[in-house]
Amino acid sequence: MERRKDRALYGRNVAEPQEPVEDTPRGRAARGPGASIATIVIGAVLVAIAIGVRGDFPLSDDWSYAYAVRSLCEDGTLRLLPWTGASLVLQAWYGAALCRLFGFSFVVLRVATVVLATTGVIGFHLLLRRLGVRGSLLAIATLLLALDPLYVNLAFTFMTDVPFTVAAVWAGYWYFRGLAERRDGLVLAGALSAAAALLIRQHGIFVAAAATLAILLARDRPWRARAQSACAAALLPGLVFVAFHVWLLGIHGVPPGYANKLSEAHHVTIAGVVNCAFRAVEYLGLLLAPLALFVGASLRRRGAVLALGCAAAVATAAAALYLREHALMFYLTNVLYDLGLGAASLRDTLFLGLPPPTHVGTPLGVTLTLVATVSAGVLAAGWTIGAARLREPAPAFLTLSFVLLLTGSLLHTRYYFDRYILVVAPFAIAALLVEPADARAGSLGVRAGSLLLTLLLGWYAVAGTHDYLAWNRARDRGLTALQRDGVAATEIDGGVEFNAWQLAATLDRWPTDADVRIGTESRKSWWWVVDDRFVLSFRPLPGYTVARDLTFARWLVPGRGHVYVLARATDAAGGATAAPSGNHGRQNATRSSASGRLSSTMVKSAGTIVRVTAAVTATRRRTTPESCAKANRTSDDGSRWRIPSGSRRSSRRT
Repeated sequence: MERRKDRALYGRNVAEPQEPVEDTPRGRAARGPGASIATIVIGAVLVAIAIGVRGDFPLSDDWSYAYAVRSLCEDGTLRLLPWTGASLVLQAWYGAALCRLFGFSFVVLRVATVVLATTGVIGFHLLLRRLGVRGSLLAIATLLLALDPLYVNLAFTFMTDVPFTVAAVWAGYWYFRGLAERRDGLVLAGALSAAAALLIRQHGIFVAAAATLAILLARDRPWRARAQSACAAALLPGLVFVAFHVWLLGIHGVPPGYANKLSEAHHVTIAGVVNCAFRAVEYLGLLLAPLALFVGASLRRRGAVLALGCAAAVATAAAALYLREHALMFYLTNVLYDLGLGAASLRDTLFLGLPPPTHVGTPLGVTLTLVATVSAGVLAAGWTIGAARLREPAPAFLTLSFVLLLTGSLLHTRYYFDRYILVVAPFAIAALLVEPADARAGSLGVRAGSLLLTLLLGWYAVAGTHDYLAWNRARDRGLTALQRDGVAATEIDGGVEFNAWQLAATLDRWPTDADVRIGTESRKSWWWVVDDRFVLSFRPLPGYTVARDLTFARWLVPGRGHVYVLARATDAAGGATAAPSGNHGRQNATRSSASGRLSSTMVKSAGTIVRVTAAVTATRRRTTPESCAKANRTSDDGSRWRIPSGSRRSSRRT
């Protein structure tokens, strides 16, 4: 009877000794993770081949991080742009090391992230094995991270989210082992991984805090032993956290992006926290829906009332949000949208607020909201049951990591993006599986349904990321052709990343809250656009003619997608016209022979264009192969990004 008491959702207590595995091929396979690791690596290679890593252009916010890499690679000085809010130090250093070996390229940085993402899946798989998870549940739980749409999409960028998640997962693995086996050497390994995580994103300190709290809350060891283990868990991350801020405050200077994040945390409201917490739980419900089937099957036998209560609470919140804002999934912005993946950062979608080309609408929103709500209710019941074991250090660590990382993400409710949930997901899964799962967990129907949902999420992740890279390659072709024809970056609105990478540091002008709003056709996009003589867009726009139609193959919604290079039909005073140019059918603005002079609008902007173009040219001349191990300056484009934190101020105001 005592043994049965120790069982929670899925099986045997983690503290119980493992039964010996017989010396048979099946037993050796169950005992060693070699075959599973090989499968993960092969799967990662196949996904990378399917999506493709080529394309020397920035994606989302990674232009800001790549700038730090390039500055470190060129002259050994780490310079963070005002846009940067993450700590970034470790990521910038390993990026610079790779670029010294292979030359600066977004492809090199992208490949590095894909490799790191693979190691993260391996670390998570090993953590699940340490939890005792086996069989179909082990495979599905591993796939839920490996094929998480956020994880897959961000793995093909140089964003900080995946490297940070990887470091946090490995910290979780070592901390869990150290606490379960009472080995302070392994706890120190977890502390080292947590320190690495917080040198990518500051929230890595929450993993160390979770381990420290789990140790101190345990009552099965003398106070002196607990204090010693708590020091092993917290000392190194704490020292690194302090040292980083001493460097940032005293030597480098605080980037406005970082200051804005601190300001966000200072102005957090209860209503904002509740609102974003609900949205985050809904996203976890959607992304972990396959696991909810296993949890639900267990809760039918016990905990059914709790599950119904949690589901009712989540459904009530979803209904209230719909009545108030007519909001359906996807509730948050940045990576996941209807219907696609990756930041859609062109003028029509980001500035004018027009829907993406593959927008489905209400039917998809209602379906996803229903699935996410039911799943979130079931998962919430599972997390509630697991929280009863906070007196046991190893299970408590996983639950506390989940709670603290989720809470930490809610410090930034003003600009709360879906990708903030990525690092929470693996710990949310582990917190549900703190009890080892029997290989036969769940009926055949539960396992089949869970596998089907996992494959659907995987298809969305892989196909959506393929399309994301595909349209960015199309955009890059258009931008490269324009620049090859002598069009300056100051005359192009190529989307956020292109203008940011080409002009942000030179202009030294950073958007504010007032700038970053849905705009009108009469205004230029807010992202470092000097003159929008040429615009790249997913659709034709008024006042412009189609100079080039760049097509790409779509997988998620099968067919051909389009990115248009648009040329301004006339300038504001009607003194310039657009005419075809060359075999590409591009339309270049030409001065009117009748007036023989520029319009008043062009006169006002001409001086600025000349000065900025000269500055960009000078910057390019400084970026030579010799200055960065034969690094190449790219005429990039990018994908979609969002403002990472509150209002972005000019560095002059910092």
